[in-house]
Amino acid sequence: MMLLTIKNILEKYVELAPKATIIVGFSGGWDSMCLLHITKKLSEEYGFNLVAAHLNHAWRGEESDDEEANAQRFCAEFDIKFRAERLDEKTKQTEAAAREARYAFFKRTYDYNKASVLLTAHTKTDNAETVLYRIAKGTGLNGLEGIKEYRKQGDMNIVRPLLSFSRKEIEDYCMKNELFPNNDSSNQDTRYARNNIRYNIMPRLKEINPNVETSLINLAEIATGNNKIIDELMNNIEIQISTGNKWHTQNFMRLNSAIRRHFVYNLLLKNDIEPSFSKVQEVMAFIADNNLSKTGKTLSLTSKLTLFTSHKYTYVLNENDTTEKFLQEVSVSGEGVFHFENGENLVIEKYGKTVDFYPKKTAKFIFVDLSNMTFPLVLRTRRDGDIIQPLGMQGKMKLKKYFINKNIPGYQRDKILLLCHNNEVLWVAGVGMSEKLRVNEIATHRIELNTEI
Repeated sequence: MMLLTIKNILEKYVELAPKATIIVGFSGGWDSMCLLHITKKLSEEYGFNLVAAHLNHAWRGEESDDEEANAQRFCAEFDIKFRAERLDEKTKQTEAAAREARYAFFKRTYDYNKASVLLTAHTKTDNAETVLYRIAKGTGLNGLEGIKEYRKQGDMNIVRPLLSFSRKEIEDYCMKNELFPNNDSSNQDTRYARNNIRYNIMPRLKEINPNVETSLINLAEIATGNNKIIDELMNNIEIQISTGNKWHTQNFMRLNSAIRRHFVYNLLLKNDIEPSFSKVQEVMAFIADNNLSKTGKTLSLTSKLTLFTSHKYTYVLNENDTTEKFLQEVSVSGEGVFHFENGENLVIEKYGKTVDFYPKKTAKFIFVDLSNMTFPLVLRTRRDGDIIQPLGMQGKMKLKKYFINKNIPGYQRDKILLLCHNNEVLWVAGVGMSEKLRVNEIATHRIELNTEI
């Protein structure tokens, strides 16, 4: 029964064939041992690759190490590939931090093995507890849906095949098959919210309704159905207020607060952030407070995700969008090709004629007059004290003010390449050029910034 159910679920999301690789999140506990044991049987039938991924949290010293050793022994006994990592000791000892680190580890394992899907061992009992937890924390209708059988995190497919089985059914399976799972002592620690729900709250609710677990799952199914109706309506609205993954901030602010709350809630869920009432309110207040900002403000959502809001757009940035500025300085001696560390090349070539058309300021090439320019110039990113004389202006201004006038978000400024003479900026690539390079009659040179292939 259990094997057939899991097989049918997997077939919905992945081709069970030798070319497939399936990762199972494997703590070595009852649920994940049951899932791994069944998935191993299916791998023998279909020939797909199977990898068990174990993260040693190292919070319980020798006990954590013993659990890793037991998980590894199990995999060795059943000829299952085993990959383990130890949690960075600097990681905060909270449920949220542990979960974030765990899924980051799963993603590394997933990518390394070019996997098709990640399986996690969430059960019907976990799902019921999650719904109750979200009610206690303050949730909307979306949160009442509980744990979903399938979700996508970036390019990683995540499936939970055990959601129709209770913890008791899983324990019965392990005992029947003579499996010996880990018994994590921290699972008894009621200082953790979910353990408190499991050992203190659920037993009390069962006194009122012995089938409370099923009732919570039914509530989740009802919420899912209602949300499908709402989502269809919201999708039509989102098309009107967004471009790609960016909301047009002013259009967003014109919506009533209930609709804005729905969009924020979904945004958090989409980015794998627990959408508590307080978190939703925090994001809504941030957007409202900064919706008139010309250069934009940022709000940290997780260690890797940041929300950006300006008077034009609101969207989520990942850590790659907020990298530190480049420190390299490239000496530009004259005509030629000059390589920058981010893979872009600055090309300066002779032109020597009138210009039929001038590119937009946002273009990555310009026509210039370098007849009065002293070399060498420098290709770099911004520095304190930079100034520019914008095209068409008599005076100079600080580069920071120039960026503000051009509505360049703060997080982008450290990555924009500049062509400079000492501390004076001559060209802000893709933004605008200095009056010092203006062409009056003949363009002596064409300057272009292109990506190295």
